Amino acid sequence: MQVTVVGAGLAGLAAARALEAAGHTVLVVEARDRVGGRVWSQQLDGGVWFERGAEFIEDGQTAVQRLAGELGIRLLPTGMSYSDREPRDSAGTVARSDVLAGVEALRTSARTGTVAEALERIALPGRVRRAIAARLRVSFAQDPARLGVEVLGHDAASFSGREAYRCEGGNQQLALRAAAELSGKILLRHAVESIAWSGDGVSVRWRGGEAASDACVVTTPATVWRRIDFEPDLPAWKADLLDRIEYSHAAKIAAPLGSRPDPSGVLSVDHAFWTWTATRGGHLAESAVHAFAGSSDALRGLEVADGPSRWLTALRILRPELEVDHRSAVLSTWDDDPWALGAYSTGSPGDSADAAAVRAPVGPIHFAGEHTAGDWFALMEGAIRSGQRAADDIQSGTE
Repeated sequence: MQVTVVGAGLAGLAAARALEAAGHTVLVVEARDRVGGRVWSQQLDGGVWFERGAEFIEDGQTAVQRLAGELGIRLLPTGMSYSDREPRDSAGTVARSDVLAGVEALRTSARTGTVAEALERIALPGRVRRAIAARLRVSFAQDPARLGVEVLGHDAASFSGREAYRCEGGNQQLALRAAAELSGKILLRHAVESIAWSGDGVSVRWRGGEAASDACVVTTPATVWRRIDFEPDLPAWKADLLDRIEYSHAAKIAAPLGSRPDPSGVLSVDHAFWTWTATRGGHLAESAVHAFAGSSDALRGLEVADGPSRWLTALRILRPELEVDHRSAVLSTWDDDPWALGAYSTGSPGDSADAAAVRAPVGPIHFAGEHTAGDWFALMEGAIRSGQRAADDIQSGTE
């Protein structure tokens, strides 16, 4: 078969690899001038890598680990845990033992409704409640009042303390090496404008060109799927589901340090961001501090739209032990990326039937991306799994 993949993020490249391995011919069409999508690495002065997008890989994320191994990419330990962050508020540090006890009570009692509602139903000291709410707000980059209690089983809600990993040379190596190994073409700077489909196949069109295919994999985020004209329109049930998927809002900064500190993770309860210093192997952290702010309210409070200044002031107050070079800080945002318009999805709408319908094909058009990955939404793991699943669906149709 001839298959066109729309998008050269991890989902699209995973689909392309799997399709080529099954003997199909693949064309990948990407709107940006690079591969990787929301996985994008930048090397700062001094050699430190800043992950402008997706950052951490954890033990249970087997698809990304397997892909890294196949591509010859080493996963380097960070010396710290994505899930273990010391909560600090204006009164000082909130005891980790109290937070863990509160999280256990939350998970035991939460059955329906939102995370915010579940937190209100359990008896917790105010500081502990706010620390848990801030932790979940940051990780999902969404107001707890908009998060269903189902997210408490997600990796991003883990308080396990397991060590996190990152790719040697930056996480974008996953995309760069996957793209380099493909036999088919990758067209960069080609924004797909329309997809005409019928029982006979698909025609994917961009300004100045088109490709006829037997099938197509669409990996664009649900935030921007309507930029593509489908001819005929996607059925109402599919369009409605894609329109209902909510996306989080986040930003990241990295700033050089005057020394190499120990690995660490610290959460700002008051301003809904967390910071970390981490290794890429070895014992001392790299000479940089990184921070991630989650939810639109947090971004407004930190005045991210005006630059990193307000955020860096809050960082200095939160982490007075660090020698931060504010003048060389780098800011990364998602909302102003025209091909993302947000950070990552907060799960499929509704119940498990809706989640299955989000990833279901429509004729010869298949759908991938972390927003279609069910319980693995919001993660590199989910993007990779979704691309491989779409390829499997296409392959199943040829057997």
